[in-house]
Amino acid sequence: MGIVVRQSLKAGLGSYIGVGIGIVNQMYVSTKFLSVEQYALSRLLFENSLLFAAFAHLGTPFIADKFFSLFRNDEEEHHGILAFLLLLPFIGAVIFGIIYLVFTPAIHAYFAEESPMFLKYHFLVIPLTTFWIYISVLEAYCRNNSRIAVPNFIREVYLKLANVLLILMFGLGWLSFEAMLYLVVASYGLAVVIFLGYIKQLGRLYFRFPDKKILTRSLIIQMLGYGGFTLLGGVGVNLMLFIDRTMVAGKKGLVSAGIFIIASYIAGIIEIPKKAIAQISIPLLAASLVKGDYDHVRTMNQKSALNQLIAGGVVFLLIWASIDDIFFLIPKGSTYGEGKYVVLFLALVKVFDIATGLNTEIIMYSKFFRFATLFIVASAILGFLLNLWLIPIHGFVGAAIATAFTTLVYSIARMTFVWWKFGVLPFTNKTLQVTLILAFLYAITFLIPDYTRTIISAMLMMALRSIIIILLFILLIVRFKISEEINDLVLGLQRRFLK
Repeated sequence: MGIVVRQSLKAGLGSYIGVGIGIVNQMYVSTKFLSVEQYALSRLLFENSLLFAAFAHLGTPFIADKFFSLFRNDEEEHHGILAFLLLLPFIGAVIFGIIYLVFTPAIHAYFAEESPMFLKYHFLVIPLTTFWIYISVLEAYCRNNSRIAVPNFIREVYLKLANVLLILMFGLGWLSFEAMLYLVVASYGLAVVIFLGYIKQLGRLYFRFPDKKILTRSLIIQMLGYGGFTLLGGVGVNLMLFIDRTMVAGKKGLVSAGIFIIASYIAGIIEIPKKAIAQISIPLLAASLVKGDYDHVRTMNQKSALNQLIAGGVVFLLIWASIDDIFFLIPKGSTYGEGKYVVLFLALVKVFDIATGLNTEIIMYSKFFRFATLFIVASAILGFLLNLWLIPIHGFVGAAIATAFTTLVYSIARMTFVWWKFGVLPFTNKTLQVTLILAFLYAITFLIPDYTRTIISAMLMMALRSIIIILLFILLIVRFKISEEINDLVLGLQRRFLK
């Protein structure tokens, strides 16, 4: 367990560094040095490659996680499983490349009128998707060799830092926009090389043919069947996350797409605490589901839902209370600020989603895991149809409404299913208490008098408003003993500082 703990701590540190770099990049560097169209284009290339990689890898990362234990043996070089894990996504990448080229005329027709700039560079999606495929596969291979820290650092720190530095070089006039895009793609290719070098350093870069005694025809069929099923979930998730901005670009242009992407990013900050809480809860949750201890599952779900609401709710409040100052401080904020209510729609539904707790995890780690994929695919189809209807009418606001409604339906569906199958609901009377506290604190922000915005005044008012909200929020949460975990944390800090 020692190596697991050490690797988890290092990986967690890398994730938080990556979050910091990402915020600086998205909220200042990219918006400062890239035009709105250039920003939208660069993000679309990145996000579309993620979307395509989700099916082009043919489920290989999931296959590695599920079946690697059958091959694990360092003395036998893992019976050649690495060769299989590298060959399968290569086939997927080739198939994807052919399909993408076949549909190139349709891509041109979709983007030609509103986003012609995209057509000049859209082919970069092919190498970028290929690199993403192998990053995901090699990360899974490292994970199954009990190494997550360096792979996490490559994904969360190196790639984001390389992106920031290349944008800065473009902003300083050292690179053309085209050269910057090519180098960004090359940085992902370099990440694959770094992964291979790291695996070689570990002594796990085994190039040998798979052992046919283990990798039998029946096992290959089983692996491909499992990979294909999990593939649907991966594609569905990425469709839910990224299809809206691509459709906005095709129907309303890159400027509208850029506004929507920035607004989505700001709203997405709310989900950061959820990821940490969920990762901590998953091992205990999975164990309770195996034992059929649904009382413990209910307790865990309610506690996680409450703490996620507390963390995500206060982040939402900090963002929305200062939203005008945030857009004032962002470079080109007058343009990006048009997405103010996109932030509101998406942020509100994200708060509701995290307040519903660990429904996805409960389904995924139970015997009903196939329903998780069903919900994701159904929601992706719903989101696509709503975007198809609303974007031509309302532009990026229509995309926000479509995404918010889809997420709401997805959350309620999962919550209802978990209640039906397990008798577990995430809400308690404390959920209402937290909601009332958040509403009360938001009402207080209206007492702040109007002021003339300058860079200094906007920053000072944001800081003052945030300090007041955080202090009052902590005081009220602790005073009414809403969360045992937060009260214990505060008491522990008090004891430490009063010694």
